[in-house]
Amino acid sequence: MCRANNVEGGSSREARLKRQAASKVDMRPDLSRKRLQQEYNPDRTEVGLSSVFRFSALAQKMQPSPIRELFQMIQRPGMISFAGGLPDPDTFPVEAFASCADVLERDGRTVLQYGASEGYPPLRDAILDMMAIRLGYRPEAGELLVTSGSQQAVDLIGRALLDPGDVVVLEAPTYPGTLHCLRNAGARFALVPSDGDGMLVEKLPEVITRVTDATGRRPKLIYTVPDFSNPSGACMSIERRHRLVELAAQQSIPIFEDDPYGRLRFSGEPLPTLKTLVGNAPHVIYASSFSKVLAPGVRVAWTAAAPDLIRSMVLMRQGEDLCTSTVTQALVAEYCTRGLLEEHLGLIVDTYARKSRAMQRGLEQHLPAGAASWHQPQGGFFFWLELAAGDSRSLFDRGVEANVAFVPGTAFFPDADEQVGQALSGDRFARLCFTFADEAAIEEGCRRLGEVLQATDQATAADD
Repeated sequence: MCRANNVEGGSSREARLKRQAASKVDMRPDLSRKRLQQEYNPDRTEVGLSSVFRFSALAQKMQPSPIRELFQMIQRPGMISFAGGLPDPDTFPVEAFASCADVLERDGRTVLQYGASEGYPPLRDAILDMMAIRLGYRPEAGELLVTSGSQQAVDLIGRALLDPGDVVVLEAPTYPGTLHCLRNAGARFALVPSDGDGMLVEKLPEVITRVTDATGRRPKLIYTVPDFSNPSGACMSIERRHRLVELAAQQSIPIFEDDPYGRLRFSGEPLPTLKTLVGNAPHVIYASSFSKVLAPGVRVAWTAAAPDLIRSMVLMRQGEDLCTSTVTQALVAEYCTRGLLEEHLGLIVDTYARKSRAMQRGLEQHLPAGAASWHQPQGGFFFWLELAAGDSRSLFDRGVEANVAFVPGTAFFPDADEQVGQALSGDRFARLCFTFADEAAIEEGCRRLGEVLQATDQATAADD
């Protein structure tokens, strides 16, 4: 009897608890995909979870890097790629750089702490010493900022100087990473054509006038890579350098001189940087990087500019990443102060000189006569081909089928609706990087590209 009462009592308690639980609101989140789709998409159409976000106008306008998008198409066995602007990993000073890690044992309490937004002091000193040689004078401490790669410098300068709708003058073609950063700042673009001697500076006054007439205001900035430009490989002549800084001073338009390749000269005579020509005058902003002279994985670069601009960039980056990795900066500083950077640079330059000659031979030997034209670079990473006929995107698609890849020229021009004045396009151009592939692969890749061009010419002739 007692046993029966106990069972009955237990059953009553369980029932009562269930009734109480049912009367309460279930506050536990149900984050299943089905539940979210039902609540945010009552019509039951098939959507992703991103439908819950209201993206900003900037996010909706952002475009993917055209070069990185191509990588998805060319990552397959047997592909010879001239597409990515990648250094030769055999030139990375792995052992020497690893030996610099003893700075952690020596100064780890500082190195592992948050660092100054302006940069790690020993690295700043090393860079200022380097700039005394490269620029011909030593910038003041307040004129230097260490950044997390040179693309961050472009981003910070764009946000410090540009308002939506402002116009930036670019040499055409130009680096797509710069387009990406400046586009995010709301910039529009006015293009100045280039040839083997760099920007056609004589056309700059006409471009500035067109911008002023079209917008009611002058351009805010001129962007150029005078030494071995990405993608064209061109080196701006000394006459054009002098004329460019003169025009910029007359028009009160600052120049952003991007110099990642300047120390990779393997033929011809070195030319002064634009910053060298003006000294510490404020209308030239200079930026460079360790990505090409050490390794891109360190993500360390720097900018030399007027103190008020540097201060604005510092304030911008304090809302972004606070500072460049202090650990990485310490390793790079140790590498530089030991003299290892200068010691190793000769090997890098010699390697790229040899590979550049290999590509020149391969193009001369394998491309059909008259199918394309180019100039032989004196440094840097790239050949820039102008096709005699057809468009480079179609050629890219056929090249991928033949297991050879490059970057179509359209990647290096802003869209027509982003341009002010005469719109320019890269349809007839192609960028080939010679630094990553070995010499045998360069020769074979040029042979494959030549066969694709030959087949294209034959198909065109048959259609005619």
